[in-house]
Amino acid sequence: MKIKYATALSFLLLLGLTFFSFYTHKPQTVRKGEIPETAFSTARALKHLEAITQKPHSVGTQEHERVQKYLLSTLQGMGLQTQIQEGFAYKSGWGALSKAQNIISRIPGTEEGKSLLIMSHYDSAPHTASLGASDAGSGVVTVLEAVRAFLASGKKPKNEIIILFTAAEELGLNGATFFTKNHPWAKNVGLALNFESRGSGGPSNMIVETNGGNGKLIKEFAAANPSHPYANSLTYSIYKILPNDTDSTVLRQYGDIDSFFFAFIGDHFDYHTAMDKYDRLDRTSLEHQGTYLMPLLEYFSNADLNLKSDKDFIYLNMPLIKMVYYPFSWIWPMVILGIILFLGLILFGITKKKLTLRQIGRGFLPFLISLISSTLIAHFGWKLLLVLYPGYQDILHGFTYNGYDYIAAFTALSLAICFFVSHKFYKPIQAASLSLAPLFFWLLISIGAAIYLPGAAFFIIPVYFGILAVFFIIIQKKPNILLLTLLCAPAIFIIAHDIKEFPVGLGLKMLGAGSLFTVLLFGLLLPVIGFYRIRGKLALLFFLVSIGFFVSAHLNAEFTPERPFPTSLNYVYDVDAKKTYWATYNQHPDEWLKSFLGENPENAELYLKNGAGVGKYNTSFTYAAEAPRKPVAPSSIYISHNKVVNGDRELHFSIYPQREINDMILTAPIGIPFKYVEFNGQVVEKEEDEPYIFSNRKTNTLISYRVADRDPLEVKIVVPVTADLKFTLLDFSYDLLENRDFNVPSRPENTMPMPFIYTDAIITKQDLNMGVKEEMAQKNTADE
Repeated sequence: MKIKYATALSFLLLLGLTFFSFYTHKPQTVRKGEIPETAFSTARALKHLEAITQKPHSVGTQEHERVQKYLLSTLQGMGLQTQIQEGFAYKSGWGALSKAQNIISRIPGTEEGKSLLIMSHYDSAPHTASLGASDAGSGVVTVLEAVRAFLASGKKPKNEIIILFTAAEELGLNGATFFTKNHPWAKNVGLALNFESRGSGGPSNMIVETNGGNGKLIKEFAAANPSHPYANSLTYSIYKILPNDTDSTVLRQYGDIDSFFFAFIGDHFDYHTAMDKYDRLDRTSLEHQGTYLMPLLEYFSNADLNLKSDKDFIYLNMPLIKMVYYPFSWIWPMVILGIILFLGLILFGITKKKLTLRQIGRGFLPFLISLISSTLIAHFGWKLLLVLYPGYQDILHGFTYNGYDYIAAFTALSLAICFFVSHKFYKPIQAASLSLAPLFFWLLISIGAAIYLPGAAFFIIPVYFGILAVFFIIIQKKPNILLLTLLCAPAIFIIAHDIKEFPVGLGLKMLGAGSLFTVLLFGLLLPVIGFYRIRGKLALLFFLVSIGFFVSAHLNAEFTPERPFPTSLNYVYDVDAKKTYWATYNQHPDEWLKSFLGENPENAELYLKNGAGVGKYNTSFTYAAEAPRKPVAPSSIYISHNKVVNGDRELHFSIYPQREINDMILTAPIGIPFKYVEFNGQVVEKEEDEPYIFSNRKTNTLISYRVADRDPLEVKIVVPVTADLKFTLLDFSYDLLENRDFNVPSRPENTMPMPFIYTDAIITKQDLNMGVKEEMAQKNTADE
């Protein structure tokens, strides 16, 4: 009975430690009641959020101007002077050009020194009907409320505080680019605090942006002592690998400005969609942002902002302790120490006759069975789900509305496999020997991290505790199971959240990674679980739990008004061919789309070529059908300068919209050796070690231009005279469903505009052949 009691208590303690780990990631409640004027109030912030998220407010729209006026008025109401920094901005790499209108204010400092910048962006995602409540309305109102509370305190900061709301972040980080390159205040910024989101809930990740070492930044962040830090160096290592940038990236690239940016990524299914609205924002996630900004604003407004360092730190958050950090120089010593302790443990155990090489070797087979089978089942299980529920393929970012059910289902299934395999292969008296195989694999992971991904080097920490647990098993006749359970706490605190974060942040295609981490974590818990005599029953329990979550996922797989199906419909006018088409990005068109495309839609490549619909995530039009001709005017092109000078061709031309359009995209074949390129006065710089401008292009796109007030696109280029210039111009207006000439019926209530691509667009496509025959070019040169 005592053994059973201890096992039950140990199992409940493991569950409790797991719950506690997730519980401490962010505030679980929102402060209510009478909140002092000098404190951050989520309720007060929400009033601003409700005001600015009435309608979509992307750059170039009237609603964007309304939100701009609201923010200016709010800052002025706090007694602050404001300014708008306006001008064309171009971001290399993104190929995006727009007229940015940044909102800027500042609180003077009492001493000379570096400035503290607090920022977010106030434009919403374009052409998806996104209201921008989370991305990044949540960041805007966090800044507004924190500034109000700071001013209410009457404190005078030593460092100047700059408040910046950038525009055109969603188009290509244009506002931040324009501020960093052109505003005189940017030259004195020592640190930036940037608030973002990539979903509508979950804990807010702190990520560092710096060109040098992060040592001082991490030390000072820990000293500021936010109540719920959620951060680790692995997150930033992965972030740097992914093709995702923020305004903080621009500050680092163009201004060498260090920053912390804070973003929650939970409820990823709302990201950039029409569901990113006021009532979907997780209030505790907004509260979490406030718990960051208030102490950081208080601390860094008076701290030395010379934070450059040549040292990098490993860092991670832990419950109760908050932040743990140490220098990169410790990585290899810690790995080597782990190897020495591991080998010493084996030698000690064999000497004490508690371990045998045969038993240690036997531990590898069951662990590998669990690891491989769980990972493969999750990986191919997701592929099977895409077949069973084909609509999932049209959720481009890969996280479905019932995604949390799938994470829980595959995690529980992996645990069922682990408990079942351990029940069949392990006996309690073998707990020490069979725990060494997982520790060996974690040592391999730690070595790999030290070589290839230093930010993950903290994975060596739970290995130490695993070795200590096995050591206690060896030296104790009757090991204290509760003590062993507590020694599992670091493994749970460090690893458990990755089981969820990988599929949430990177899409459900990463369910295999979640299962992999589940088995690896289970391996570190074997010094305790190995003593359980109820592993067979626990295998059945977790299998039933898995089935329950799969059933829940199925019951929530249907698309509803609260879980809408993303659809895209576009009208394309090929000017040169004088043909018009309906086109979609959907892999599985619904009945509304089929009313335009037909019951058996034809492949879009039969009709549309030359990149007429290339979008994010390597998407392109899937299906198309001929459409009736409607009066749609393409832009007109005026060539103002076309000369050959010293073997180079100088070409200046302007593109004038002939209707109300939102975007222009200019493309050209890859490989043209551009020597000089300028768009609306913005010179495109050649990247280092590249032979010519645009030489590293992955697509045909030269420029994506957000049009406002029908401003033309002014283009100046210089190319070798032999270059055969062939451009394609695409005009986009996102008014297909509102345009009376088309009379397109409204979407069904259980659908929404598809994000990340061109949706509800009227598109014109025309080729611009500006090539010059070589012999004609030579003649022109001779005439000159």
